[in-house]
Amino acid sequence: MVQNKIDPSDDDFGAVLNCAVRYCLGRQTYMPGIIISFISPYIEKLSNRTLWTIQRDIDEAAAYPKGLGDPEIDKPMWLKFRSAVTKEIERRKGDT
Repeated sequence: MVQNKIDPSDDDFGAVLNCAVRYCLGRQTYMPGIIISFISPYIEKLSNRTLWTIQRDIDEAAAYPKGLGDPEIDKPMWLKFRSAVTKEIERRKGDT
């Protein structure tokens, strides 16, 4: 049995994370918190494509009522996560 190591910069890993984010957007359960907590430590290592996709998906969900879940619980969590993603995108622009 071959075990693959997780490479946060790999686009396949990023695609899995993007799927997880999309699944969780708008849900009012414990799952968004789990996914955000899992992804957050990897933000600095994720590919630009993964970060841009996360940012876009959150923005698109925010355009709909309850698109980010409960306004008092889920929405602040998503907006804080989006801010961290945006901060990393902006940091990389400064590195070029």
